[in-house]
Amino acid sequence: MTGNPMRPLYVHVGMQSFVEASGGLFIAGFLVAQGFSHALALAAFAGTLLARFGLRGLVLPLARRAGLRSVVIAGVVVRCLSFLLLPLVAGAGPALVAFILVTGLGSVLYWTGWHSLASALADSERGGRQVSIQQATTAVVGIVAPLAGGLLLDRAGPMVGFGVIAVIQLAAVLPLLAMPNPGIAADAALDRPTTARARRLYLSEGFHSGCAVVIWNLALFVTLGQHFDAFGGAIAVAGVAAAAGSLLIGILIDGGRPLHSLALAYGAAIVALLVKAVAFDMPLAAIVATAIGALVTPMAATAMLSPLYDMARRSACTLRFNMATEGGWDLGCSAACLAAAALLELGAGFRVPILCGVVAVAAIWRMLFTWYARAGATT
Repeated sequence: MTGNPMRPLYVHVGMQSFVEASGGLFIAGFLVAQGFSHALALAAFAGTLLARFGLRGLVLPLARRAGLRSVVIAGVVVRCLSFLLLPLVAGAGPALVAFILVTGLGSVLYWTGWHSLASALADSERGGRQVSIQQATTAVVGIVAPLAGGLLLDRAGPMVGFGVIAVIQLAAVLPLLAMPNPGIAADAALDRPTTARARRLYLSEGFHSGCAVVIWNLALFVTLGQHFDAFGGAIAVAGVAAAAGSLLIGILIDGGRPLHSLALAYGAAIVALLVKAVAFDMPLAAIVATAIGALVTPMAATAMLSPLYDMARRSACTLRFNMATEGGWDLGCSAACLAAAALLELGAGFRVPILCGVVAVAAIWRMLFTWYARAGATT
């Protein structure tokens, strides 16, 4: 294999980001449009995460036999099937169970394999910049993809809309074929303190993402009248803000000033949650709040993923490390969704579940501050 392995990686990130922003973001809203209550839609989404958590043990045998890249490719293919199943879900029945299980399988193969592959290919010296480029790619795609997905679902219907998204998902395999296929050692022992630290980080970030992204997106969809095109347009407008701020944090981290990045990223994350909690039921204000949240997302992701990827590279096996830690994200996000579902059933509305994310943000900041401080970072 010759050339820079990061180039096809960035191409794949762009294609995968298109799939997530044009299809994945619409799942909870689609279930509501199908007649699900808000609480049941969130519970179903939590079910896909819990299925992913339960199926994670399947990743290691496949990776040992076929390599990390093969795991990612298998995940892409299974995710195609999940998008094809989604339009068939009309209520709490067998189709929903099938969708939850297939989505969980595809998601665990893809994301566990992907983070392991990205960790193995990146380097510590430019890790922040490389992660920030991935986040910038995601942000730029996020300007176009939500609008395209919303219009497609609104005008062509779910069968055609999710079918097109499944085809794009399958095409995301092509750049993967130009990337290395790292193997997995037969045995490897992980450092327990580092693994536990990463697991707590993922747990907190999962809870934050549940409040700031999953629950918020459903609240926004409802506020905008449950119209896919309006929802997609709002996310597309927010994508401009995300693209504008996505590179700054990676430069600060690689330039030896990661503590500045933490103050900026997670201070902004708290502000975004507060604004969302106030604005969720006012359409124009909700769009502005979405833009603020979109600006924060790549900043916080870069600040967190850079040390997590570094921890993975330092471990005896990036795949085993990610298998042992990423389950924390599933549990955190599913806990946020299930708690929100319970609160909604009790009549609490969306404001309280959104505000719960502030606690997770504070926990993430504390853990990352300790990590960077121990690494001898300057402010």
